[in-house]
Amino acid sequence: MNVIKKRAGMAAWRMWLAGVGVLTTLAAGAGTGAAAADAPRCKSVSVAVPLTEGGPLDQRIAGTLCRPRGGARTIQVLVPGGTYDRSYWLRKGGDGPSFTETMVRAGYAVLAIDRLGAGRSSWPSGAQMRPDSHQASLRQVVRAARQGKLDGHRYRRVVAAGNSVGSTIIRAVEARNPDTLDGIILTGESSTPNERAFEEFAGAIHPASEDPRFTARRLDEAYYTTRPGTRADWFYHRPGARPEVIARDEATKEPDTFLESFPPITDNRLIRVPVLIMVGDHDRLLCGEGATDCTGSAALREQQKRWYPNAPLEAVVIPNTGHVLTLHRSASASSALALDWVRRYIR
Repeated sequence: MNVIKKRAGMAAWRMWLAGVGVLTTLAAGAGTGAAAADAPRCKSVSVAVPLTEGGPLDQRIAGTLCRPRGGARTIQVLVPGGTYDRSYWLRKGGDGPSFTETMVRAGYAVLAIDRLGAGRSSWPSGAQMRPDSHQASLRQVVRAARQGKLDGHRYRRVVAAGNSVGSTIIRAVEARNPDTLDGIILTGESSTPNERAFEEFAGAIHPASEDPRFTARRLDEAYYTTRPGTRADWFYHRPGARPEVIARDEATKEPDTFLESFPPITDNRLIRVPVLIMVGDHDRLLCGEGATDCTGSAALREQQKRWYPNAPLEAVVIPNTGHVLTLHRSASASSALALDWVRRYIR
């Protein structure tokens, strides 16, 4: 692999794992509240976005918008992690409903997006990308939701949920632009990544142009992806996931381009909206001695709580789960915990 691209890819993965903290523990036995709404109605949407804040709206973010019957006042914008598209939030890892289905059945609208460079969103070249491209595009999506440009309905509350790099993008948006969002759910991210694991993970990344799955896209050197056959080792706790789910993940992986610049984690003090963080107890990229303490929610809270002094924070460690929470057998449980948090904090 080209040395420059290898370093860029590693820097990206390191950056999106920097910077979340926790203050209180989310109780696993919390109730789920009101009765579920009817089955969701979904449609494809596209939002014009810029490559930098204040720039021309010459790119597109594609997504799937799902709404409960009767409408909703709150929408959740779901941001996938590196080398994933919107389907991350639509798939079922266990026997229960997907994250999207859980939220829509509870009465919330959901917009699962493809980030720039992935899925059906725009694929800008590395030369076009800017240090705030993912953040600027997400802010524009949030504006569109509030202004009624998604489906003609102005949403009063916007919650953003992310996994991995998606979490860090969300965190950076709210730190740099307070009150953009009404609440944030951060999964698969910690302020103390496992550095030793990252040294090994460098070998799992290669240029997307070298991957047989993406040769037809003619992507430039800014794009990278995981090497064939490596996702199970890095993103999953095998005993907690179905083999067919892992196989589908490998078959549907996406390329990614990530040249983003994030604020330091000390800027998290600027975040004042409610924050929930969820981490799998077998997240290889986070957990371990000298890294994130994934032995339990209380331990995670104690280790990370200093980063969010001004935000209402809750945290939970999900048992028998790796890096991609929604694709494990525990997915319905973690989705239910997220739903309980939304009901308690987002009015």
